[in-house]
Amino acid sequence: MGNYSIKTVAFGGFNKQDVVRYIEQAATEAASAQKALEDENSALRAHSDALTGELDELRAQMEALLAEKDALSAALTQEQQLREELEPLRATAEVAAQLQREIDSLRPDADAYAQFRERIGAIECEARKRADDLELATAAQLRQTVDRFRQQYQILMSNFESTAGYVSAELRKMEVSLSHLPRALDQAGSDLNALAAQLKPED
Repeated sequence: MGNYSIKTVAFGGFNKQDVVRYIEQAATEAASAQKALEDENSALRAHSDALTGELDELRAQMEALLAEKDALSAALTQEQQLREELEPLRATAEVAAQLQREIDSLRPDADAYAQFRERIGAIECEARKRADDLELATAAQLRQTVDRFRQQYQILMSNFESTAGYVSAELRKMEVSLSHLPRALDQAGSDLNALAAQLKPED
């Protein structure tokens, strides 16, 4: 509140016009202060709403990435299950190879037997090579996808933490500003009551 002097008169205490002007000035300054705080409060709330929207968008992105992670985990689990299911087939393949060797040993034609083994060996090598290539490609793709998800998840979590911290700080500032307003109004009311008491005519 600006400095304002109230002149006294020879009879009757203070100059009433000075007192009235002082009250009007005090009321104007209090209204201006309240208007400034309300404008600041509105601006902070609008900024907080914008940050909340951005935070919701980041959360949606994080949920999408988590869903993608769950899908990749399910795919990896399925692949492991398939590998476990193929384990018994390896034993069956070994038995079949043994039977094949026994059948081949009974063949009278050694040349036909040798050619047959070479052909079977080439097929097995090609199949093993294709299976190994497929397994390596799948594992590499899964590693790339998991690494990409981890990077995006770390970026989103960093943005989320910084945004949440900024919103909390802004809200605390707004609460402090609002907490000062009642005291300023109470002080102005006390000043007005004191002046009113002074202006009250004595019996």
